Amino acid sequence: MIQRIQTIYLLAVAILQTVMLFSNQAYAINEENGVNEVAISLAQNWQWAILTGLTALIPLITIFLFRKRRLQIRFSIINSLFLLTLQIIVVHTLMQIAKEYDTIIYSISDISPAISLILTILAIRFIFKDEVKIRAYNRIR
Repeated sequence: MIQRIQTIYLLAVAILQTVMLFSNQAYAINEENGVNEVAISLAQNWQWAILTGLTALIPLITIFLFRKRRLQIRFSIINSLFLLTLQIIVVHTLMQIAKEYDTIIYSISDISPAISLILTILAIRFIFKDEVKIRAYNRIR
């Protein structure tokens, strides 16, 4: 299970998304009436926190479905769609906040869904390769 490369990719996705859940996406600074600094986190909105939690939980579930490769592929595709949605939400939210504040300091966790999406696609690719190998071995028997 752990020796498969897709397991490493899925574990990295789970770790990245867990870090994103508990970190701030940006710091907004408003300099009009003194310096007011506000930390912006997606976890402040419960719907986005649930979506981020799901994108961290689904890869962990997928890792333990190593004998059911088709189900692994389906779960990974669903997680890819969630990650794409989450990245769109992050970009949209940060663009809206940039209109309200003078200065925005972005965090590295803003691109976490994009990196996770790439890792999930790589995991899907390797899961599919495993499925093709298993089918070829079954044909030989």
